[in-house]
Amino acid sequence: MKAKIESSSSFEERVREIVLYRVRPHLLEHGGDLSVREIRGRDVGIVFSGACGACPAAQITVEQVVEKGLRRELGDKLGRVYLINETDEGLLAFARKLLNRKR
Repeated sequence: MKAKIESSSSFEERVREIVLYRVRPHLLEHGGDLSVREIRGRDVGIVFSGACGACPAAQITVEQVVEKGLRRELGDKLGRVYLINETDEGLLAFARKLLNRKR
């Protein structure tokens, strides 16, 4: 049974509920996950993690799964959905250490 999403909620609350109850379960089935990182006006920035974080088809997933799911509920109230690519700080520190090693 699908969770009911209140239409009287603020735009940000609705986006987060739709992602949590409608979009996220599809990604979890494939070992991936996502979070809403920022909302600017009608535009939504997301971050993938798990299997989705390194997936070469991430942009297609944004368009075909995330944006489609949000647009189904929000219609024209939704602007664009964009992917925020982040690199793990621990990984960056390790790479810097390797690159700065004296030979």
